[in-house]
Amino acid sequence: MTEQLKNLNALRGKKIVVTQTVSTIRSLPVHKVNLRSLGLKGIGKKKEHLLNPQIEGMLRKVIHMVKISEVS
Repeated sequence: MTEQLKNLNALRGKKIVVTQTVSTIRSLPVHKVNLRSLGLKGIGKKKEHLLNPQIEGMLRKVIHMVKISEVS
């Protein structure tokens, strides 16, 4: 299990910033849809979200393509 997945439980209910780190070229259609639903449209793009179960589920699908950090 990656560090980001371990940190998701600690961040539940807080504001997070999700940054796309990998291109969607040659990725599965499900991953592309999840990134689009998170509001990410390209490498380096960032989006703020309140971490709730719906957002957490989308992040778990694309955890290898994003970086998650807490808003300070």
